[in-house]
Amino acid sequence: MDTQYMQRIAEEFKQFETIFLRQIGEKHFRARIFTVEEELDFAGHPILGAVSIIHEELCSDESSITAVFELNNKTLQAESIKKGDYFQATMNQGVPEFLGSVEGELRNIFLQALNLTVDNLHSTLPIEVVSTGLPYLIVPLASGLEQAKISVRNLEEQLNKIQAKFVYLFDVDRMEGRTWDNFGAVEDVATGSAAGPTGAYLYKWNICKETGEIIINQGGFVGRPSKIKVFTDPSTREIKVAGDVKIIAKGLLLI
Repeated sequence: MDTQYMQRIAEEFKQFETIFLRQIGEKHFRARIFTVEEELDFAGHPILGAVSIIHEELCSDESSITAVFELNNKTLQAESIKKGDYFQATMNQGVPEFLGSVEGELRNIFLQALNLTVDNLHSTLPIEVVSTGLPYLIVPLASGLEQAKISVRNLEEQLNKIQAKFVYLFDVDRMEGRTWDNFGAVEDVATGSAAGPTGAYLYKWNICKETGEIIINQGGFVGRPSKIKVFTDPSTREIKVAGDVKIIAKGLLLI
């Protein structure tokens, strides 16, 4: 399929992300990921879902598998372990990149765009851009997560100026996050590509120990609460994100 056709299919499905796989080896795949608006260089949950589908459809006699995914700008591995009628999936997002903090008047511009004030911020942690494949502006909060929303139409333009693609709001005490498409039209219920950078951020600022697992809560504000696991290898600094996958529907696309 060409790029335009995959984009049209993603628009029709109207999922937060749609992933397309082309097998190029036994457990080696070229992967392309689309939202309803654009192609993404990386996303987390499509990879977790994809490795479980590969396990179910191509390797059902194996208790666990590891698959390789070639994305637009990086290659990563993901593992699936069969657990009865569901799968436990884990992806290695690699070593995080810390792309800079946001301060001063620019910080206030972003807070206003998110319906927040300085009083909502965590008192000691910075607003920072972090990437494990997709750069997120991490906004650490002490309060106000429930009132947060994207209240401007040019958020993506503002994010581009600081090398970020999306924003992730995170209440540090509650270990709970929120994110949307950049128009604020759709809130995501679980975001693997944001969980990795958030975990890296929490390890960097010693909010969590590198030897421990982080559980990130998300989706509660839209009635679909989720839990995302993040952990790291202190020796390599690679970030891993994990979650359980349940296949709930299958279909045939006639093209």
